[in-house]
Amino acid sequence: MKRFNPLVHFPLDFILCLGASFSAYACISVFFLFPLILSLEGYQPIAVGAAWIIFEFVLLGTREWVNRFLSTRGTRLGMLAGSFILALGVVILFTGLPYATILLGRSLMGAGWGLFYIANTLHQARALPPALLGRGFGIAGLAPLLPQLGLIPLAEWLVLNNHPGFVYAVSLLGCLLSIVFAWRLSGEKPSTASHISLKECFRESWKVPHLKAILLSGSIFAFAAAGIMPYVANAAREWGIAGSTFLWSEALAALATRLFFGGWVDRFGKRLLFPLFSCISLGALLAMALGNTWAFLLGGVLYGFGMGLAYPLLYALLAKVAGEGSKTAIFTLFGTFIDLLWAIAPLVAAAGAQLLGFGTVLRGMAIILLVSVLFMRLKIWPWLGEKS
Repeated sequence: MKRFNPLVHFPLDFILCLGASFSAYACISVFFLFPLILSLEGYQPIAVGAAWIIFEFVLLGTREWVNRFLSTRGTRLGMLAGSFILALGVVILFTGLPYATILLGRSLMGAGWGLFYIANTLHQARALPPALLGRGFGIAGLAPLLPQLGLIPLAEWLVLNNHPGFVYAVSLLGCLLSIVFAWRLSGEKPSTASHISLKECFRESWKVPHLKAILLSGSIFAFAAAGIMPYVANAAREWGIAGSTFLWSEALAALATRLFFGGWVDRFGKRLLFPLFSCISLGALLAMALGNTWAFLLGGVLYGFGMGLAYPLLYALLAKVAGEGSKTAIFTLFGTFIDLLWAIAPLVAAAGAQLLGFGTVLRGMAIILLVSVLFMRLKIWPWLGEKS
């Protein structure tokens, strides 16, 4: 019997990018437990929140620098530098120095991750053959899922048992492995085209309907995650059920669809947008509206199936329509659209939950998501022409 090998036919550079991505995501995934570490060390919620959110604000604030760096230095050096800066942030946090140092460490992590992530996806887009864009980005999308499933339960147990050093050790090892994989990448010549600023790229892209549609789709994708995922466990606690019922079913469904059905993206393309985003919104609404174990389980599967394929679909569409001369700026701009929602939506949800509770807020978020998807279907996605 022929052995299943999902990486056959893929270029070596893509496989090395995949290794670097898995390694860096090992750091990012376990650092979801950093707020827990700070709480156990006695920091107040406002201090914990500030140390968490500064990561996103620094990431957003360095976007133009990332765009210029990748335009002039290339994606290989971008991954190397990003992994090193990320590792430096982890080392600073491990020292356990005063709170200002914690903010510095998280800031460095935000700058490093922002540079690494854009460089990694951009290198993948250039390395993948056009016929394998969907399948390739589907496999690449496993990188945030597997460390989350495999490392976080063990790391959480160790943190609660007074062994936070595991989080720092895994994070630092992930950064070092990422540097090793990125070092082996083939060096590429930076684009000979003149540097395009994000402001100019935004102005020009907003005039092109199919590019505008993809950028807005990225925002809806980010809202679907950032408006729901951070507080599922909090809402579940209010309803007396286990949040892991949704989180695990979602993660496993997303993992399976990215691994086995990524080829659908190459086959059906933009026709998948409405079905996939419908699965995401209906899964979220089912889980949050009913608020019981079975609704969480089924809703998580629907949500995960949609999220699992929406990720490679959006990046495949973006890679196809982005011209080589503007690809760096467009990928950076797309990442900015996503990260803006990741910075704003959790803050809005937390503020609303202060008054109404997490359950009520997540039900509201699910309704807003469904309305947004219907709006996209009627007004935005028809802009995607044959080119996309």
